[in-house]
Amino acid sequence: MSEVIYRKYRPKVFKEIVGQKPIKITLENEIASGNLAHAYLFVGPRGTGKTSLARLFARSLNCTNRKDKESEPCNNCENCNLILAGRSMDIIEIDAASHTGVDNVRDNIIANSQIPPFNSNGYKVFIVDEVHMLSKSAFNALLKTLEEPPKRVIFILATTEIHKVPETIISRCQRFDLKKIPIKDIVKRMTEIAEWEKVQISEKILSEIARRSEGCLRDAESLLGQVISISGGKVTDELASLVLPNSNWQAIDELTGALRLKNLSTALNQINKLVDEGADLNIFISDFVDYIRQIMLYKIIGPSFVIDFDDNLTDSIKKHAQDFALEDISKLLNIVLDKLSIKETMIDQLPLELACVEFLLAQEETKDFSSDVVEEKSKKKINLNTEDIKNLQTNWHKVVANAKPLNHSLSAMLQTSHPLSIEQNLLIIGLEYDFHREQLDKPEVKENLIATFNEILDRKISISFEIDPNYKQNHQNFKGKSENGIEEVLDTFGGEML
Repeated sequence: MSEVIYRKYRPKVFKEIVGQKPIKITLENEIASGNLAHAYLFVGPRGTGKTSLARLFARSLNCTNRKDKESEPCNNCENCNLILAGRSMDIIEIDAASHTGVDNVRDNIIANSQIPPFNSNGYKVFIVDEVHMLSKSAFNALLKTLEEPPKRVIFILATTEIHKVPETIISRCQRFDLKKIPIKDIVKRMTEIAEWEKVQISEKILSEIARRSEGCLRDAESLLGQVISISGGKVTDELASLVLPNSNWQAIDELTGALRLKNLSTALNQINKLVDEGADLNIFISDFVDYIRQIMLYKIIGPSFVIDFDDNLTDSIKKHAQDFALEDISKLLNIVLDKLSIKETMIDQLPLELACVEFLLAQEETKDFSSDVVEEKSKKKINLNTEDIKNLQTNWHKVVANAKPLNHSLSAMLQTSHPLSIEQNLLIIGLEYDFHREQLDKPEVKENLIATFNEILDRKISISFEIDPNYKQNHQNFKGKSENGIEEVLDTFGGEML
């Protein structure tokens, strides 16, 4: 190929930008209306479209054929062609990583900004990439120009490290935060590129490329270009493996299932089978941690969490999340991460084997302990006939609402909790998961809750949290059998994804 993929297929119109929909809509509206800011700040991980958006924005502003109240550039006029070729005198791109000093800012930005754009109806646009690399004195020089910008001059600053950009600069820009691009969107774009390149490639390989790119479209397109370059028109699994490390997602899913079902022999056999087949254990463990993490996040957040896998593995993750206790998922992650700290061992797979053994031994201990405790507490039920409990039942929505400003997650946890008893001004709150107890038992959270309960009960109380062994029956009785739990939680989260 005469040109690398990510350059060859750089977006030329807004509809070709992958992801970033809210940002695209805002920029298009500003162009169409002519209501422009004098400085923009694009923040986000590498390869998510910051420079592409900046160039497209600049080209659209200077397109002589762009229709009134529209935003897309024609890409055919003289100005568009000059910008696409990188020869426009009105579009000045600066790499701050190699131009950090104040002299470069004065020469390349301040001096040039005083010269009106050659296109009298257009704009002179300065695109400063990796702006966080500028020196303190360079930022100070830039700040003066941002405070009193010349007419028909626009600055677009891009950075991957916003914490290194002075607040004085940030406050003078219209800021846009670009997100990592979802796997499905990357796969869709690469499918289009493969068709344009007339290359046969399976969705499985494209999904693996997308996963390895970690939300960076440019990395995904670079990997796709490498795979295509050795394909001869058809990309097989064998050819793809020369560029991409083996993923073993099915093996990871099977290992997860074995641990969930507490089948230690199956789990250890799966690990040693991978070693015998020559799998890279470092990659396998990294992918395994990512897989368990996504199960945990789906378990906590629910359907609004976007799972970054293909449909088959997405279904498996949902199944694991349904059947895996949150406490067990958290424990598994902590044990695996702890064993990863073992750097030197004669047997490569030993740390992962130890993690599996320790996790399942802990499960057995928990089971034995629980059987003794449940026998003692299983008959504990909420007495809904006491005045205090009735009062709390009527006003529990206030408890949930008052916790919302602290954290939406806390509101959801309280929505799934209930009072167990009130004795000597001590309110016992029943929970389903130990993770919830850890979060709600924090001092700042308890202080907020106590203030709410004091107001509801009209007296000073203290609170304590317990795992309720009779949770389902008690919670159903407290909430009422007709109440829809899913609607409650969605209302608590306000329809937002955490």
